[in-house]
Amino acid sequence: MEDAPDVLLTDLVPFVTPDVSLDELDPFNTPASVRKGLVREWVESLAFTVIFVIIFTNYIAQATQVPTESMKPTILVGDHFFLDKLVFPANFPVALREYLPQRSVRRGDIIAFRSPTDGNIPFVKRVIGAPGDRIEVRNKNVIVNGKRLDEPYKIHVDPQVYSEDPWTPEELKVRDNFGPVAVPEGKFFVMGDNRDNSNDSRYWGFVDGTEVIGKPLFVYWSYESDPYVPGDKTLEEWVESYASVAMHFFSRTRWFRMGTMIQ
Repeated sequence: MEDAPDVLLTDLVPFVTPDVSLDELDPFNTPASVRKGLVREWVESLAFTVIFVIIFTNYIAQATQVPTESMKPTILVGDHFFLDKLVFPANFPVALREYLPQRSVRRGDIIAFRSPTDGNIPFVKRVIGAPGDRIEVRNKNVIVNGKRLDEPYKIHVDPQVYSEDPWTPEELKVRDNFGPVAVPEGKFFVMGDNRDNSNDSRYWGFVDGTEVIGKPLFVYWSYESDPYVPGDKTLEEWVESYASVAMHFFSRTRWFRMGTMIQ
């Protein structure tokens, strides 16, 4: 016979039967989960994605490119880059602009802004003159407030310097010799880094600060392509263009420019 456990009666706890019968208990039923239809789930997912993309591209960042050589060599034709659009006034309704913080724009910054000739097309140029600056171009040299501006980023593709003689075409006069002009309050004087091939403030005037939509950040993809040619493309030309990119993606991609900061 096994040894009896060393437990005293005084160590035991009496069990008291609860004064509740089983028929007095209420059953608890877990509600069955309602599964959404596949079509509804797809529509909700698509709507959320569209709303997110619209908000992100209009107010935070946007993928874009420069189709011309006006900013060469800083930005090449075929450079695809992200545009920082956070807290720039032109991205918000006019009624909200005075209540929102605004990003500062300084001389030397590269900015994107609504075209002064066609508001639907964004331009990308470098700020040469800030409010209060006095700008002058003499023999292709930019003079700001009486001092020649040091510009390691600019290039000249045409060695010819045109004078201000009466027989010189006006567009060539202002290209090489311009001003002086004073930059008004709230506006900027901008120029392309490719000085001999840039449609900028020398031709259409100042950029209003409320029209600035962002600053370029970095190149995420660069494809060696031809400059933009004005005019509408036919469907066949569009198909040929995309087919060419697909066929030459690896051979014409400038891999060395991917990740390049734009400044």
